[in-house]
Amino acid sequence: MFASRLITLTLAVSAITTIHALVAAAQTSIPASTPPASNAAPAPTGVVTQQSAPADAEARIHALEDRITTLEKDDAKLKAAAAAAPAVSATRDGLTVRSADNAFTFRLRGYVQSDARFFGANGPVAPGSSTFLLRRVRPIFEATAYKYFGLRLMPDFGNGQVVLYDAYAEAKPNAALNLRVGKFKPPIGLERLQSATDVRFVERGLPTSLVPNRDVGVQLYGDLATSRVQYQIGAFDGAPDAAIVDGDPTTGKDVVGRVFFRPLAASASAPDLGFGIAGSSGTEQGTLSAPALGSYKTTGQLALFRYRADGTAPNTVLADGRRTRVSPQGYLYVGPVGVLAEYVRTTHHVRRATNAAALTNQAWQVSGGWVLTGERESFTSVTPDHPLDGSKSGGLGALELVARYGVLTNDANSFPTFADPATQARRARAAGVGLNWRLTRGLLFAANFERTQLDGPTTATVRSTEHAVLTRLQLGF
Repeated sequence: MFASRLITLTLAVSAITTIHALVAAAQTSIPASTPPASNAAPAPTGVVTQQSAPADAEARIHALEDRITTLEKDDAKLKAAAAAAPAVSATRDGLTVRSADNAFTFRLRGYVQSDARFFGANGPVAPGSSTFLLRRVRPIFEATAYKYFGLRLMPDFGNGQVVLYDAYAEAKPNAALNLRVGKFKPPIGLERLQSATDVRFVERGLPTSLVPNRDVGVQLYGDLATSRVQYQIGAFDGAPDAAIVDGDPTTGKDVVGRVFFRPLAASASAPDLGFGIAGSSGTEQGTLSAPALGSYKTTGQLALFRYRADGTAPNTVLADGRRTRVSPQGYLYVGPVGVLAEYVRTTHHVRRATNAAALTNQAWQVSGGWVLTGERESFTSVTPDHPLDGSKSGGLGALELVARYGVLTNDANSFPTFADPATQARRARAAGVGLNWRLTRGLLFAANFERTQLDGPTTATVRSTEHAVLTRLQLGF
């Protein structure tokens, strides 16, 4: 609008200037040596008009110049106000509000996972009920203040419950040294550290049962040597295996550490090779109301193993002393093919009445993926080269074939004192295959078949081989 007005005013100034020049030329064309006769008639009206025209033109020019100056000042003010206003954008990464100087940001995103589970079994025990469910419904709120301070909140409304999964603040002055305080994932299990939107199977594998889910604590972390070395070290309340806690009734705490190497990280075209080790150590004292011991599930999310607990002192197993975990882990992604492997060994000191023992449970898995449509595999999710987004350059998304095998073994000394040999598994062996169709980066359809063979400590143990078909429709932004 300002540009059109400026053009109009410029044309007007040019026209007036031209008139001014013509008037001046007309004045100089009158002979100066011919004085008017004394008895001549009064000067014609037109001559008087020509003499006053220059003054009128000058006044108009000054008025137009003042007006242009005013408009320029107004335009500068508008530009300054626009530059100082926050920027709002809605993209596939969520809704983002950003200050003009990028010092403050707020982002809203989230995802929904709608699952279906269908079970069959070989054996005398009925499988779990086939069901449809909202596995995860998670809005995610993230904010940055003064460029170096962050905040993340992630509640979950899935499974008919409301649980706060992430709630932490962090300071990130540089890549090498960052501080996080609050509730988040302790850095132990490799697959646990993957986002739920990035895991290749509908449910995580057996080793994830032996590491905590979420814990409250403080952690230092960072990347060194151009991201070739990653480290985390922290102190946490001490969540039991596979558990989420919001506090600790005892004074014992867990120290958790992890170091992970990516020697080829500096080259974008090189294979993504990563390997490292993580572990934790701490003390726990359970109570009848909070035994501080975990329970394990199959890949179909059915009960696999739990310690005796009926709420009475003689028949409830409690954590009683040191608990340690160790987990060597690694992955390799080369083009459209990738493999991930991890092992977890956890040792608990437990007590039931006057009986005490140190029990060691362990699990491992190897999983692999092959992107049939040729996209690059990675630890994070696959991004389709030709997403099904309705654009002219779009396609059918990315197809990924996945497979895995894992084993979880419980300490033989758990039976019969600390676990019921008639119902609890001594060992689980799980094999799974699946197909992931990622239509876009945020839209996924997954289907898995899982077979879990459950072996008891004795031939009298009543457990069935579990067959499960798991499907998922995931929408994220």
